[in-house]
Amino acid sequence: MIYELNHAGVVIRDLDKSLAFYQDVLGARVVARNVIPSSQTDVIYLQIAGGMIELLHRRQPAPNEVFGITHLGFMTDNLDADYNALVESGSESVAAPKVAGTGIGRLAFVRDPNGARIELLQRDVDFRAAPIEHAAIVSFDHFSVRANDLTAATDFYARRLGMKPLKEMSVPQTQLSILYFHFGYDVVELLHRPTPDTGDIFGHIALRVEDVNGALKRFAAQGVSAEPGTPKPAGTGIGRIGIIRDPDGVRIELVDRGDLRTL
Repeated sequence: MIYELNHAGVVIRDLDKSLAFYQDVLGARVVARNVIPSSQTDVIYLQIAGGMIELLHRRQPAPNEVFGITHLGFMTDNLDADYNALVESGSESVAAPKVAGTGIGRLAFVRDPNGARIELLQRDVDFRAAPIEHAAIVSFDHFSVRANDLTAATDFYARRLGMKPLKEMSVPQTQLSILYFHFGYDVVELLHRPTPDTGDIFGHIALRVEDVNGALKRFAAQGVSAEPGTPKPAGTGIGRIGIIRDPDGVRIELVDRGDLRTL
């Protein structure tokens, strides 16, 4: 059974710069650090508040390497059965179950209906620690995924992966539909626009803060500037958002609304 949304995988160019950003600015903590010997890839799990990201740093990247968020990782207690069920129900297989490159556990990859890479992981070790306190960041909020085919995406995340519906919002002026699904603490956001979106399929990582202005001021003092036009009211009308970017351009959205479970 698939039981946890574990992390977003982020491919990075410069390990030192990325670690400095996530640790010094966002207060992340390294909870696991390994290497894939066959590809000389550093694999580092970082925890921000209570959520996790995985940094993947290839020491000799390919000329066509894609940097940024490349997948979402889900935990399972029966990799073979869950992988087979997804493929048999129509999910595209990217990689059949195999031993992880680090030697820790086993993994497989499929695609969601809109093309997002989904990793299934089975391992005995749990990297996640107790939530980490930060002066500006209250909690991890969500991972955002584009869903041009919202019906198929909803079926995939809710029925096939087993995530629970959390909230549905809409932005009438832009006809944007937003659906949230969760495994406990961890949330995925599906974004659907009436006109198919050809941008990055993984839109952003969202962190909840007490006050967007205060958070952006703090990060600016550390050399990380806000995106032009932010902070601004959220399109849903609930709270405000500010946007910063990591060294590889990954969009980090700061939100000062309440917890999704209580809105």
